[in-house]
Amino acid sequence: EDGAYVAAEAQRLRLAYAQAQASLPVGVGLRVLFSAHGLPQSIVDAGDPYAWQIERTAQAMLAAWGGTAIDWQICYQSRATPQKWLEPSTEQAIEKAARDRVAVLVVPIAFVSDHSETLVELDVEYRDLAVKHGVVGYFRAPVANDDPSFIQALAGLAQQALRRGPGLCSHRGGAICPADRRDCPHHRAERAA
Repeated sequence: EDGAYVAAEAQRLRLAYAQAQASLPVGVGLRVLFSAHGLPQSIVDAGDPYAWQIERTAQAMLAAWGGTAIDWQICYQSRATPQKWLEPSTEQAIEKAARDRVAVLVVPIAFVSDHSETLVELDVEYRDLAVKHGVVGYFRAPVANDDPSFIQALAGLAQQALRRGPGLCSHRGGAICPADRRDCPHHRAERAA
């Protein structure tokens, strides 16, 4: 996780959390739902690092914010096929929040711009689901879009890549995923060499 990117995301989370909490009645809990686009479980089982990367990013954002003691979980949205997908789904997480009688702040962790999965799925469909199940408050954190700190983080990553030259790279220069994430592009490249 790139430090500048994490700092930008943590700042957006910090502000969204404060705004959501300020609009809730005293004593109502607030759960952060880091909602990422889902993947079929079979892809993750084959070694894709996506879920591991989402977990690391969420943990890094919380650490940068200083909000590690808050109520939070990762969930996955946008299931598109009948096979088993990563869980819990965002729907399941919202239903659990209703049973737990807490409000939710949905953080679209794997999205950097507004589009159908934030503006329709999160802002309309999941909000309607939350209302249907009696969630005491539903909020959605903004995505980066054209936020200057996000753009600055992207520029820094692009400059690093230009300095390294052509070829596969990560912000740390090589593989960052654990070896069991064997479908990581770096691990594939190492096996091919």
